[in-house]
Amino acid sequence: MRTLIAWFIDNPVAANLLMLILMGAGVLGLTAVHREEFPEIEVPAIAITVPYLGAAPTEVESGVCLRIEEAIQGIVGIKRIKTSAKQGMCNTTAELETDADASVALDDIKAQVNA
Repeated sequence: MRTLIAWFIDNPVAANLLMLILMGAGVLGLTAVHREEFPEIEVPAIAITVPYLGAAPTEVESGVCLRIEEAIQGIVGIKRIKTSAKQGMCNTTAELETDADASVALDDIKAQVNA
């Protein structure tokens, strides 16, 4: 390492030339990089909304949300299930695996929820 540094000290033109080559490669690389400020990312998910009018969130959770979660728990292709219970409404989102077929998963979820 010391010999390389000593060689660049003895040859300042080579050091400057190397610096210019690296800067030129950086500028060329910068123009080739494709960058998006807000990239479009599609997360495959299926949303289930069930109204339960006049019920408190605890009633909605025990009466609707838990039953939906239990019904769709074993469906192939579901990665994660998120549920929120609000005043008179249950919102469930089933996030799918990236390689899962969304139409098949949607049909399976509809069949389980309607049952």
